[in-house]
Amino acid sequence: GDIRLMAGTSSNEGRVEVCYNCVWGTVCDNGWNDKDAQVVCRQLGFSGQALATGGGVFPSGAGLVLLEVVSCLGNEISLIRCPRRVAVGQSTCSHSRDAGAICLVQSYSSCLDGAVRLSGAGDSSLGRVEICVNNQWGTICDSGWDNSDAKVVCRQLGFNNSLAVSVPGGRFGAGTGRIFLSGLQCIGNESALLDCPRTFSGAQGCGHSQDAGVVCTTPPCTNGALRLADGTDKYSGRLEVCNGGQWGTVCGKDVSNDLATTACGLLGFGTKGASVLNNALFGSGSTRMFGLVLVQQCRNQTSPCTLVVNGTRSKCSHWDDLSLLCAPPATVPLNCSTGDVRLVGGQTDGLVEVCLGEQWGTVCDDPWTDNSARVVCKQLGLPSDYAVTVPYSSVMYGSVQDPIALSRVKCVGNESSLLNCQLVSIAAASRHYCTHSNDVGVSCQDNTDTTPFTFASLGTAEHSSTSSTS
Repeated sequence: GDIRLMAGTSSNEGRVEVCYNCVWGTVCDNGWNDKDAQVVCRQLGFSGQALATGGGVFPSGAGLVLLEVVSCLGNEISLIRCPRRVAVGQSTCSHSRDAGAICLVQSYSSCLDGAVRLSGAGDSSLGRVEICVNNQWGTICDSGWDNSDAKVVCRQLGFNNSLAVSVPGGRFGAGTGRIFLSGLQCIGNESALLDCPRTFSGAQGCGHSQDAGVVCTTPPCTNGALRLADGTDKYSGRLEVCNGGQWGTVCGKDVSNDLATTACGLLGFGTKGASVLNNALFGSGSTRMFGLVLVQQCRNQTSPCTLVVNGTRSKCSHWDDLSLLCAPPATVPLNCSTGDVRLVGGQTDGLVEVCLGEQWGTVCDDPWTDNSARVVCKQLGLPSDYAVTVPYSSVMYGSVQDPIALSRVKCVGNESSLLNCQLVSIAAASRHYCTHSNDVGVSCQDNTDTTPFTFASLGTAEHSSTSSTS
């Protein structure tokens, strides 16, 4: 039952050999892990952390391979007392798989056991991963190396909440010295790399061409953050949410205005008239992540609701990016409220303008129909049954100064407001294919009105759906 470490560079490391019936023999690395190494180190009088190594880390032994598939719990007083699946002396392993152990001893001569560093790139945030074991720096084999392992490295180096990307071997050059670890299986929440489970340790067929690397980067955003992009003002735009440290767009299918109200409130904007718009009305996004599904979480009536990402919708593309129209905060004086409409030039007929954010803008006549005209008149509380579209005329309307707000509006005719219609484009004039020669007007009439409509000069009269501007 005696134990010894052979062929190491110091007394606290080496190939594990066990004495049985007065014969020394080695241990096969099949199933060998840190708990087994811990028993070996404790039996030798070392009280610190232990690291198991597989075949190839230390020179191969000779004679019998006495133990195989040792399954220590970690609290045994000697290796020979650990459970095992193969009888003593019956192993079929070769000496190329002789197990080893490194008993970690606190020392300040070179490096602290378990410390990590990045080398080979000249940058503190990326490089070949090197780990200190037994006061020596060594590398890690990229077998099984993934982003969860990289995340632990980045956290250990102080990159809190960083984006960690694993890099396969050789990208940052080949290291030197020992290859200490292989087959790491970090969950990602460990505080140090040596806390991670692994399927095997040591080189075991790895060369320095397989030295693992990482890239640690500061995320561009905080998870759960919201922003509006490419809007006509800061209160409108394509909704983007930070998920996993990256900005992504939201699927606009089957989303209600309740979500718009919550999102606008979380953004610090006003919620009156907050509206959900889909079909990438402020342009399709270019983020790598899209089709995110947002759901509301409301704890009680007194606490504000929050929005959380609940996966992605497979049939959503950037063409379905959700857009929002919010209002300015209540403390900001309003020129108009989002969604309001008005007629410029007359009380029952005139140039159609709609409010987005707090700015009035005109509407392009492609593919405007009388159905859309009826919605405008209805929203204004004017006769709508016989509403008709009036083409733009500079003689009737004069020179228009407001920007173009909407284009390609498709109403059925029964919508309660113009923004409830199918909208294909909302854009600033600088990004619009329409010009003011395409501005649309309407005339609101009922079947008893036989008076031909005429337009007053621009600005002398207007009818608005808001009390403040009527």
